[in-house]
Amino acid sequence: MPLKIDQLETHLKNSANKPIYIVSGDEPFQKQECIDQIRAHYRKQGYEERVVFDVTGNRNFDWNIINEANNNLSLFSNKKIIELRMKSPKPGKEGGSILQQYAERQNDDTLLIISSEKMDAGTKKTKWVKSIEKIGVLIEIWPIDYWQLPGWIQKRIIKKGKKISQDASKLIADKVEGNLLAANQEIEKLALLIDKDNIDIEDVVNAVVDSSRYNVFDMIESAFLGNSNRTLLMLNGLHNEGVEPLAIFGAFMWEYRRLCSIMYEYESGQQLEKLFREHWIWKDQKKRAMNAVLKRHSSKTLDELLNYSSKIDKTLKSGQKENAWQQFCILLLAIAGINTNKLQII
Repeated sequence: MPLKIDQLETHLKNSANKPIYIVSGDEPFQKQECIDQIRAHYRKQGYEERVVFDVTGNRNFDWNIINEANNNLSLFSNKKIIELRMKSPKPGKEGGSILQQYAERQNDDTLLIISSEKMDAGTKKTKWVKSIEKIGVLIEIWPIDYWQLPGWIQKRIIKKGKKISQDASKLIADKVEGNLLAANQEIEKLALLIDKDNIDIEDVVNAVVDSSRYNVFDMIESAFLGNSNRTLLMLNGLHNEGVEPLAIFGAFMWEYRRLCSIMYEYESGQQLEKLFREHWIWKDQKKRAMNAVLKRHSSKTLDELLNYSSKIDKTLKSGQKENAWQQFCILLLAIAGINTNKLQII
């Protein structure tokens, strides 16, 4: 039977034991987590012995060894798990024949977990796959697209007994750039560091820089207020403490895009208090900072600074961290009101 990965937990709780699982896909974190989940469930059912066969790169692999492992009685347990790791989902004529035979004379005391890269449509129509689907489970692992990642992060945070805002999960997604292992590490860290139930974007940034005496959002607010000396002091502090510039850039861009949105709507005639409510700006200090930067700039100058921020993005992606710190300095000073033409940022 085919099964989606998000159905696996319910399947394991509510369905009878299956003798064979195929886990196929190209995304390593989800695939390994899926296999671990299956293995852990069956260990609780008494499948204590584990045998692993790796076919990857082994052209001389003896496929008969799988049947031998299935038939051999264990000295330690009546039930065992056999894991067959295949890079390619195409075992060849001999391998396919052995796997088909295995499926046709299933052993309820043995669980076979087959893992491979993504199967194409032709492979799923082969006799060995069809034989396994009749008695077992086929799980296909699909990559998480960029637009899906914030939702994936939110679901995993919920499993930790917490909730995370959309913008905070988006910031994590931007930071990890599709690496699910890195995303999971961020989730684990947040679950340990944040005591409250609802995690917001400031919590995410501060968790990244939790060892720092300087707060990224305070630095941005200082630039909005026009306090250039304090802004540079905080930027240098973050630099000296080894904070990743990518973490600062993610927080800055979130706050700056919000500023741009407010500016465009404000210039079109919208009331500022109404815009503050719509953009979740409640604190008086934050309102003062927004008022100050809105008076200092126009949508035109903010667009010019937005264009410059794209240079920082390119610098970070090229790995030139020191250059990025210099560009941050220029950008923050421009926001604070230093003459932008003099700084040649356009």
